[in-house]
Amino acid sequence: MTTLNELLKLADKIRDRDLKKRVVETLKHPSLFHKGLAKKYKTADLKEAPASIQFHHVYKEGLVEHTYSVTLLCMDFIEHMKKVYKIELDSDSLIAAALVHDIGKLWGEKKGESGWEATDLTLDHTMLGTAELYARGFPERVLHIVASHFGPEGPTPPQTMEAVIFHAIDNLDAVIGTNRQENILQLLGLKK
Repeated sequence: MTTLNELLKLADKIRDRDLKKRVVETLKHPSLFHKGLAKKYKTADLKEAPASIQFHHVYKEGLVEHTYSVTLLCMDFIEHMKKVYKIELDSDSLIAAALVHDIGKLWGEKKGESGWEATDLTLDHTMLGTAELYARGFPERVLHIVASHFGPEGPTPPQTMEAVIFHAIDNLDAVIGTNRQENILQLLGLKK
């Protein structure tokens, strides 16, 4: 299984020292800045939390695995765009967003007696995560990628190349993490 230390190693790829520091601090200490919400919603353990309760990476450590996979895919895609299309992407923002994009899930999930369950959080993980990253001083370009990772149908549609790419990669990894190899062909309608 993927570990938090592996995520922290990927943060070393961020060249902007201030941004890297914010990412590392968020991953190591993901508690809510908002005092009222922090009292109401305890922070789930990032090292144990699933990425989702019902959709993708629904197992222990699923959130770290999903985050790791998405970040690696983003890093590979940055190189692909440079090599094939001669397009330079904002790699620092894309890597930083990949590492913290689902941080809001830590307040929407809790470990119950019979496994992981939803809290009574009324905010979507994307909105709460974006608000938390804003409170931590993340730059707008990273906030936008995180806020728009639901894609064109979400409340904040992607408006930059990095945000469009991130949405596609995150969505692809969620589908793969949901179904793994045994169900992919069936999901695509290629097998019954």
